[in-house]
This record gives sequence, C-alpha cells and structure tokens, in this order.
Amino acid sequence: MENVSYYFIIGFILLILAHGVIKKTNVYDAFIDGAKYQMKEGITIFPYLLCMLVAVNVFKASGILNDLVHMKHLPKELFIQGAFRPASSHASMSIMLQIFKDYGVDSKAGTASAILQGGSDTTVYVMGLYFGSIGIRKTRHAYLVGLISDCVCFLCCVVLFLYFL
Repeated sequence: MENVSYYFIIGFILLILAHGVIKKTNVYDAFIDGAKYQMKEGITIFPYLLCMLVAVNVFKASGILNDLVHMKHLPKELFIQGAFRPASSHASMSIMLQIFKDYGVDSKAGTASAILQGGSDTTVYVMGLYFGSIGIRKTRHAYLVGLISDCVCFLCCVVLFLYFL
C-alpha cells in the first residue's frame, strides 16, 4: 500500500466504466470525442501559452530584477518571486524552492514565500491564455484588479515578514 494513489486512479476509472455500463453509454467513443475536442482547444491555446513562456524565460534569463533589488531587511529573492508570480507559476515556484534551500522551510523568508505562492495567482498568464483563446480583446478592469490583488498579497507578505514572523 505504498502508492495508494494508484488504487484511487484505477478505482476512479472503474467507477466511470461502471457508470457508462449502467447508463448504456459507449464510454470509449465518448472518450475519443472528448479527446478530439480537447486537441482542438489545445491548438487554439498553444500560441498564447508559447508567447507567455518565451516572455517569462527571456525576462528571467536577463537578470534585470537581480540588479534592481537592493534591500537590507528583506531577501531579494522574495521580491523576484513577487515579480514573477503574476506571469509564471513555474518561475515563482522555482524561486520559492531556492528560498527554501537557502533560508530553510520554517524560516521567515520561507514562510513569507509560501504565503506569497499560495495567496497570489498567475494573473497575466491566466488572463492572457483564457482571454486570448476565446477572443476577448476588451478586458476592461480584469487585469488591473488581478494585479492589484497580487500586489496586496505581496505587501501582506512583506508586512508579515517584517513585523509578525
């Protein structure tokens, strides 16, 4: 029983097959139709996803944030994570793991980094991907509200780091 999750996956698949038999549904054809539909959606979303990945990787590789951030009381990695979080979950996650490695998981920096990772969202990525894939050009205030909420989360992490942790 080392990998109990495998049993849950097999059980879930068997549950779906049993439901299909009870409802007299051709589960295989339904699966194939769903896969075809998702392939079409994937092709629609791919250019937006590729654009975001290239932009984030170029920005991260440039190292410009390392040159801009000079704080005495806060680790610069926390600012870099806060800057990358709205655009890329993977980039901010890798920075969080680096903070864990450098400062420790239970450190002030580690706790603030975990709160930042869990409390904010990949606003630019999500809105660019979803609005772009369905053709919404006028997003009104969605980006502004999303980025403001990310900034509020970052500021809360800074206050927690400086005063409470």
